[in-house]
Amino acid sequence: MKRWLTTVVVFALCSVVVRADVTIVQMTTVEGGMAAMGGGNVSPKMTARVKGQKMRNDVEVGPNLMTTIMDLASKQMIVLRHDQKTASVTSAGAPAKPLSDVTLPVMDTKVTPTGKSQVIDGIKCDEYAFTTAMNMGEMTGPQMPPEAAAMMKDMRMNMVGSIWVAKEVPAGPAEYVAFLKAASASDMAAMAAGASGINIPGLDKMMKAMSNVDGMPYLTEMTMTIEGTGQMADMMKQMGPMKITTRVTSVKTDPIPDDQFQVPPGYKEIKQ
Repeated sequence: MKRWLTTVVVFALCSVVVRADVTIVQMTTVEGGMAAMGGGNVSPKMTARVKGQKMRNDVEVGPNLMTTIMDLASKQMIVLRHDQKTASVTSAGAPAKPLSDVTLPVMDTKVTPTGKSQVIDGIKCDEYAFTTAMNMGEMTGPQMPPEAAAMMKDMRMNMVGSIWVAKEVPAGPAEYVAFLKAASASDMAAMAAGASGINIPGLDKMMKAMSNVDGMPYLTEMTMTIEGTGQMADMMKQMGPMKITTRVTSVKTDPIPDDQFQVPPGYKEIKQ
């Protein structure tokens, strides 16, 4: 569940956000590689709802549903566990109560425009090249056996792909960029780490890199590969590359009720 929570938080920080009321639905497909360990192709659905300086993300993976709510004005993040009816509330400046002592590898992220463009669903999109590299040997934590750490000593994880960005969409890319820059300048990265309970070095750098994207990510195509030597690296390389594709399926500008950004009645609040 800790990996699931971390994934949701990272998705929340990197997803579509704007100032006006807007609802964006995205579908993600995960094919090959480690996806086979989960029984085949995985297709998470993410619904982002934005109202002013508040954003709610609902991520559905099969029967699992996780919700994150971010408020830039109050500098607060809420993670809803619907299966347990709990709300973990993290505020900027408050000492985090981590779920574990795991420290993930540093995320070295670069996002650069390529000058290429294409029309997707009738919308002109510009391409940005995206790369992220992580040295898995940097992963630490008392819960990690020394044998596991030794197996990942020379293992590296690379993600390379394209982000196709749309400027002319109903939501308005200028508001998206402004929101992401504000989130990047705030304590959202630190709060995300506190909410997930896992230290994520380089998350703030990734947010700053994404803030340079001029528009709304409409289609994202990534390929994850493993490099290095050792038993763990060899095993994962045998699984082959893993392809991750995220695509916007709908954008609506209908008014969003205020209660979508509040803790539901009956949920137990847990202060982080």
